[in-house]
Amino acid sequence: MKKRHTKEENRSQAEAFRRMHGNELELIKVYAADFRDIITEFEIANGRVPTADDLLWLESQRKGRDITE
Repeated sequence: MKKRHTKEENRSQAEAFRRMHGNELELIKVYAADFRDIITEFEIANGRVPTADDLLWLESQRKGRDITE
């Protein structure tokens, strides 16, 4: 069974949401599912939890724009 890194995952997501502009609760509705997918894929590929920078960059790539603006 694969070990979960829930605390680190939550910390990365929280930091990513703090760096984005707008209401955090609204941002969570829009981006939480994508962040979860990114985290899962990233951990499989890299063996570690993505940083907030990783989350923001990868989601920006998916959306085709800088999501922090």
